[in-house]
Amino acid sequence: MTARTDTASAQRRAAGRPRDPGVEERALTAALDVYAEAGWSGFTFDTVARRAAAGKAALYRRWQNKEELLLAALDAHALVIEPIDTGNIHDDLLALARELLAFHLSGSAGLAGLRLFVEARAHPELLAKSWSEINTARVKSARTIVHRAVERGDLPPDTSTTVLLEAVSGGVVGHVLATPAGPDRGPDERDRRFAADLVALVLRGACCRCARPGCEP
Repeated sequence: MTARTDTASAQRRAAGRPRDPGVEERALTAALDVYAEAGWSGFTFDTVARRAAAGKAALYRRWQNKEELLLAALDAHALVIEPIDTGNIHDDLLALARELLAFHLSGSAGLAGLRLFVEARAHPELLAKSWSEINTARVKSARTIVHRAVERGDLPPDTSTTVLLEAVSGGVVGHVLATPAGPDRGPDERDRRFAADLVALVLRGACCRCARPGCEP
């Protein structure tokens, strides 16, 4: 009698509610939204689980701690920058600047990225690794753009890749922070003009020889 009861109980458990196949995607989206809205201090498994309509245990089965969950969410929604090659450095950097603007002005992913800029410095023991892992591939692709331009002769051989790229990316971030208008407004004509002016200014400073209008040294 006991063995039969145990078998019936096991069968009921096996036939119980199946594992939700969409919980991981919902959790990653919810994690990004929560971090974008509340930052690291407001980022908890409880909050993410409620937003994702999932059990907290389901999250802990996939991610051991909240940094692991945040890193997975950022990675799933990260801006992927391909090594752009239009044939000249002006148009390469303009495309890069516009990609960065579109990312930072559109949705939770862009706002979460801006938060990580600051919070990786405020909480280096927790978030520095996340920032490094998210940013490494992006920086590698951007460096390829500059190295190719030097090889073509668009830029002087002594061009500082780091300074040039930080001038472009920093200008974009500064523009986004200086023109708040909600987390998902998307770039408009003013933003596109800003990107063009920024690239022209940076390349003039780099003694650009790409022979593009507004880009003469």
